Amino acid sequence: MIRLFRKTIFLGLIFAFAALGAEAQNTNINPATVNVNALGDKQIERIISEMEKNGMSLEEAMALARARGASQMQIDQMTQRIREYKMKNQSRKFSGGESEEMQESELSANLSAGSKKQEFKATEKNKKIFGFHFFNSENLSFAPNVDVPVSDSYALGIGDEVNIAVYGASQQSYMLVVQKNGAIVIPDLGPVNVYGMSFAKASEKIKSRLISIYNGMQGNQPNTFADVSLGALKGVKVNVIGEVNLPGTYALPATASVFNALYLAGGPNENGSFRVIDLIRDGKVINSVDVYEYLIDGKTQNNVQLRDQDVIMVRPYVNRIKVAGEFKRTGLFEAKDGELVADILRYAGGFTDKAYTHRLDLYRNNSRTLSVVDVPADKYNQITLMNGDEIKSGAITERFENRISIEGAVYRPGDYQLLEGMRLSELIAKAEGLKEEAFMERGVITRKQKDLSLEAISFSPREILNGKADVLLQREDRIQISSIFDLREAHTVEILGEVQFPGTYAWAENMKIADLIFQAGGFLENAEVSSVEVSRVLDYNETKDLTKSLLHTYQYGLDRNLKLDAEGEAFVLNAFDKVYIRRAPGCRPQGTASVRGEVKYVGEYGITRKDEKISDVIRRAGGLTPEAYVKGASLRRRIELSEAEYQAKLAIVMQDTTMNPSEVKRVQYQIVGIDLPKIMQEPGCVEDLHVLEGDQLMVPSKLETVMVSGSVLNPVAHTFTDKKKAKDYIMSSGGFAQRAKKGKVYVLYANGTTAATKGGLFGRRFPRVEPGCEIIVPEKPEVDKTAQASKWLALASTLASMVTAIAVATR
Repeated sequence: MIRLFRKTIFLGLIFAFAALGAEAQNTNINPATVNVNALGDKQIERIISEMEKNGMSLEEAMALARARGASQMQIDQMTQRIREYKMKNQSRKFSGGESEEMQESELSANLSAGSKKQEFKATEKNKKIFGFHFFNSENLSFAPNVDVPVSDSYALGIGDEVNIAVYGASQQSYMLVVQKNGAIVIPDLGPVNVYGMSFAKASEKIKSRLISIYNGMQGNQPNTFADVSLGALKGVKVNVIGEVNLPGTYALPATASVFNALYLAGGPNENGSFRVIDLIRDGKVINSVDVYEYLIDGKTQNNVQLRDQDVIMVRPYVNRIKVAGEFKRTGLFEAKDGELVADILRYAGGFTDKAYTHRLDLYRNNSRTLSVVDVPADKYNQITLMNGDEIKSGAITERFENRISIEGAVYRPGDYQLLEGMRLSELIAKAEGLKEEAFMERGVITRKQKDLSLEAISFSPREILNGKADVLLQREDRIQISSIFDLREAHTVEILGEVQFPGTYAWAENMKIADLIFQAGGFLENAEVSSVEVSRVLDYNETKDLTKSLLHTYQYGLDRNLKLDAEGEAFVLNAFDKVYIRRAPGCRPQGTASVRGEVKYVGEYGITRKDEKISDVIRRAGGLTPEAYVKGASLRRRIELSEAEYQAKLAIVMQDTTMNPSEVKRVQYQIVGIDLPKIMQEPGCVEDLHVLEGDQLMVPSKLETVMVSGSVLNPVAHTFTDKKKAKDYIMSSGGFAQRAKKGKVYVLYANGTTAATKGGLFGRRFPRVEPGCEIIVPEKPEVDKTAQASKWLALASTLASMVTAIAVATR
């Protein structure tokens, strides 16, 4: 009673401190008035600290709080706040100034999170070892799963949480932790030692001890019951040493097994054994793990649960065997002492479907030399393997023992089984007979001789079917029976010109001209049907002698309903004839020209006549507007290169490294300078050009500027005035630049024409200036003064030598 009273007073002090946030003790505060949600983290930390000092569990503290008047809501809130604080505190990193005891406590709390697998660079040899990818695969992970039910065989360790729920006539719950002395402390009962015991045995022991304080659990008809479960489990620290890729100490959940630790350590390295992995506990080997039992057979009996401070020792391999060739798995395998070739075949998954299974090649290291051992299939279970052995399986030979084949004009061509005494007539019957178009006069059997050379045997399919002859077949015979169509050139006719689908068509007996036109989709609208021409090659008799004749031609007339005259209707096409449908003489594709700018009706205009001119198109466009600048009118003409011209230009550009092939266009536009004022005054004059398809006529509005560009000090546009000449505009742009080529100034007019500066006795005469023109001042090329000086020095030296020579000669 004294102890209980002391704890009750202590709990009141806890709530008092929490509520007031003061250091003084005040037992007069009612816990029922405390707002738990308003408590800060420091106050929750103080409560937990006082509970631990007095050896109270969370359940005990909450039970006493309920006795002091705290509501169930306050109890639930306080329990939640304490648990959240503990979880947050577990993830906090301690600084170097904290005590060693606190760091150890934090490390223990974080063990359940487990170590993370580190990256490492595996050697090429390591990657070839069977089993390496099972511990280092992106898709296969042996990472331990903490969210699994604990088995009855789980051994309790220090820090594990044991939950006890008493229900029935009596109700109580406990959340107890296995202390460092190996016991849990049950309130009003005392310590119960459970360390190292299996969960099943620990549950029985706890229930038997609870009977002393809960009498209702006794007898044949108990009214009180207890349920024991595990809460948070403290992780374990395991040392993985020996021949592993990442040796070290790893933190794992309490439910982790040997494979979990091997996964974190990257598995055995290139010298490590997959067959002998020892689990050492308390200095003794308690289990030996063979990874092959899991990888090959899926057995997990030896993959036991780990305990704190266990040591996993991966020893060096004893016998390593190289497996290559036609096996389902190849690489480096490990064999225990006494294992046979048959065992390695099982580890390699057996043979592939292409393997030669009657014999294996075994290459053996004899410490000084190598030897080859032939291993027949009946010795697989007898020959023992040694370290360094290499086993190879070859592929089967592409050789058939009883194959024959038939090809060509039969209904079922392909490969067939050769039966003893089988003849050609039987094979043709198996192929469901010859097709109607089969060539009956000759067939060929291609036969392999003993030295694999080929022999051709001819036969008559007609005589084979009539029973007059037959051929005894042999292995690998290939029979070829051709179709009559295979033995002659394909008979076709061709139609060209103004039909919907010109091209080549299959020739048929008694085909007429109208039949071919019908197959080609009939005439186009622009076809000339009154004169259809047929060309025919010379026949065999005509080509026996050299003549000047090449073809025969025939002409026939028909209407658009494909009706010919009597002579044309009687004409029958031969194979290889060509039929030509011409275009009507007056038919021309519709052409279009466009007019833009200062005309009354801007737009596209169809070209109505071959001799239609610029003046005609402008008249159709309603004439010029008052704002039109007639002198500035220009014509932009579409130029389309033929295929030959395009390819020729492209070939030239490809040979010139200074030109870009992408600049060669099949369709281009060029400016044609026209004199529109004269065209409008004298329609039909020489300057009044014919309008062509794609022409673009541009009549600008009145222009009021003159552009000066090139080698001047200030290239700029100026307002046009009749009083200024070209040189005046140049001076208005700052004058000539230092490297200006004054004698080559030229003017580009709005209609696309140009005029250059002319020289004379009275100085330069610059071109006239018109509105919208551009005055262009070229620039002199840059001169290499050093090279010029060298040339003058060389010239001076030559002249000096000549003068000296002349002086010597005249003495």
